Formats: sequence, C-alpha cells, structure tokens
Amino acid sequence: MSLATRRSAVSLLSALFVTVVFPAIAAAQCLTCTVGSTLAFINFEAFPAGMSVEGLGAVHPSLNITSVPWAFAPSCTAGTAAVIEEGNVVPFASYGTAPGSFANGCLTGTHGYGDQAGCVLDYDFTFAAGVSVTCFSFRMLDYGDLYPFGTGAHQVDVTAYDAGNNVVDTDQLLVFGAVQALAGDACDAGPNDSGNHLFTVTGPGIVKVTLRFDASPDPNVGFDDISFCQRIDVTPAAPNSWGMVKTIYR
Repeated sequence: MSLATRRSAVSLLSALFVTVVFPAIAAAQCLTCTVGSTLAFINFEAFPAGMSVEGLGAVHPSLNITSVPWAFAPSCTAGTAAVIEEGNVVPFASYGTAPGSFANGCLTGTHGYGDQAGCVLDYDFTFAAGVSVTCFSFRMLDYGDLYPFGTGAHQVDVTAYDAGNNVVDTDQLLVFGAVQALAGDACDAGPNDSGNHLFTVTGPGIVKVTLRFDASPDPNVGFDDISFCQRIDVTPAAPNSWGMVKTIYR
C-alpha cells in the first residue's frame, strides 16, 4: 500500500471518531487585549532545554506554573515540568511524532514545555500579587494518538477562577473513540485538532487557571504558546490624616 493510500485510509478511520471542542473560543489565542491590560506571550524559544518552567518568574515575571499530581495513576513527579526541545530526548521526550517517534516534534518553534512520557501531570497557572488576567491561552500538542488507560471518552478541562474562587470561564476538549493517528499527532493535526489544540478562557479578574485530565487521557503531550492579557492593580496611596497634614504645613 502506498503512503498516500495509507494516509487516506487512516484519515477515513479517524473521521469515524468525533472530536468535540467547547466552546468555539478555543480556536483563538489572546492576541488582542482590551484597554487597561497588556499582552504577554511566551513561546519558550529563549529558554534552554531542561530548564524548569515551574515557579513564579521562571518563564515570565507575572506567571507561576505549578504541576499538580494527577488524581489517578500513574502520576509523574510534581515539580518536574521543564522546557523540551524538538528532536532532543533530554530532559525527556514528552511525546513522539510519526514516523519513527521523533521526540517532541512540531512544536511551534523548536522549544515548548512538558513532562515525562507515560505518566500524567495536571497544572495550575497563577499570577503575581496584584496581577489578574482577562484572557489566558495555551497550546497542547500530540493529544489523541495514544490512549493506554482506556478508549472511551477522553476529557480535558481548563477552568478560570477569580479571587473569590468563583468560576469565570471554562474550556473543554472532548474526544470520543479510539486513537486518532493523524488528528492526534502534533505534526499531522489540523488547526485546533486534539493534536494541536488551543485552550482559551476569558473574563474579568482571573487569578487562577487549572488544567485537569480525566481518568483516560493521552499521557504523552507537550505545551507551547502561552499568552495572557494581564492587568496590574494600582495600589492607592495611603490617605493622610488631617493631623498629619497640619503637621506638614505648620
């Protein structure tokens, strides 16, 4: 069978399975910010492979990335998320792209971030004191071409919270069926397929965004292209008492 025939057959099989994305805003990134907020964009190209991405200021002064143990098993070791590089298995090949399982293939540039293959981490994204965001977005790569924990429904949830822990917005990826050899591969996926998927949440006063995988995810994924619109609170000057004013001008 020729390569073209094989790809056509795989595409036909992949079409039998449905990928549902909620909401439609997931196709967009935070590229334009409203008045009063400024755009931050992190493509990881300036960071060396193996550098930790976790902690406030690691990749941006306002952003704190924290890995969270997966609620199921096997969970990767929390605190190990790091910059990954295309074609480089150090610090790890978070995923492999066909053909030949090329390590970390088809990142937006040559760098992104990820964790060890074969295990799962959830993530929290929080911000520096006095900073909130009105839009937060990131790209997930190579999800959907491997399901070692089951082949039913596969759900990835992104939730934004305000300072009162109220839900501001949600985004969700749902995939039904078996592996998607093309749509789930970082190099073969179309725009916003599960293998090259943008998550975006928007709303006022966002101070925390969470990424949570269900019990049957693809454990071998990478991340890239974090963007957010940040607002920095202006701390008002402490009011002077009338007694202080009289003292100053006496």
